[in-house]
Amino acid sequence: MKRKVFMICMILSVLLLLALAWNLSIGSMQISFREVLSVLAGNPHPHRDIITDIRLPRALLALTAGGILSLSGLCMQTLVRNPLADPYIMGITAGAGLGVNILLFGLIPVTLFSYFTLPVFAWIGAMMSLVLVLLLSYYTLQSDKEHFLMAGVATSAICTALTGFFIYRFAEQDKIHKLIFWTFGSFEKATPESIYITGFLSVFLIVFCWVFSGRMDLLLMGEVTAQSLGLSVKKWKTGIFLVVSCAIGGLVAFTGPIGFVGMIIPHVCRRFSGALHANLILPSYLTGAVYLVLCDSFTRVLLPPAGMPIGIITALLGVPFFIYLLKK
Repeated sequence: MKRKVFMICMILSVLLLLALAWNLSIGSMQISFREVLSVLAGNPHPHRDIITDIRLPRALLALTAGGILSLSGLCMQTLVRNPLADPYIMGITAGAGLGVNILLFGLIPVTLFSYFTLPVFAWIGAMMSLVLVLLLSYYTLQSDKEHFLMAGVATSAICTALTGFFIYRFAEQDKIHKLIFWTFGSFEKATPESIYITGFLSVFLIVFCWVFSGRMDLLLMGEVTAQSLGLSVKKWKTGIFLVVSCAIGGLVAFTGPIGFVGMIIPHVCRRFSGALHANLILPSYLTGAVYLVLCDSFTRVLLPPAGMPIGIITALLGVPFFIYLLKK
């Protein structure tokens, strides 16, 4: 099985490199694959600044975003034991977006602003949405997974509605279009700092899932079985909630809410990697990265040169999959 997973990761890595090369070649100025590879190899080129300063950060942010969302979705589906669960459906993404909007509209005065301010407010918003989910579902971290899922849907709707209210109440007229674009998810704000932070979150999430993959396997067997085998179910579920909220909060601060990635990718990866988490971690991260880099490329093909909000594409692809899972 390890050899099979290794081969899958190698294939996905090649696909990721090809997806990145295509992403870097698309824009207001078409650049060939050969020119892109030449620039990445360090050779001088008249369009070097366009690739390295504008397109490469955007592509890398799409890569890390896809990986974080996929692993977060994997954790949420393990936690709730429901195939429909992901950070977007559970309200964590919308809560993080609400926290960022509260800061951007100046509803909470901040005297010291740094690159970590947005992730902190996004994390606070994600944690507040998580608390609201727990309150709405009266969830005791035991077995009411259906009630918990519906509470997540309600929380997501509440946070999205509040975000829309703040946009139309406090945003200036000339900034509404930009804010709506960001609210649906976008990689336009990609900077080297955002890559560093989301890259750190990616490594942190991968290591966390890898170290505790055995415990996550026990959770899939059911709370009673896991507890009988010595696992503290409440403690581990709470820990997974906190880790996922932290990762999603840090990501949403730079990309805005992006839905359905965490729901689709784990299902796809289970088809060829099995159900064990140790075999799912790297394939899920790489598949999510390939998926979101390709989605970002398609947005710029459909609506050049800047593209449309990435959340529109992921929703159009994700909703049919959601309906399929719901009927199944």
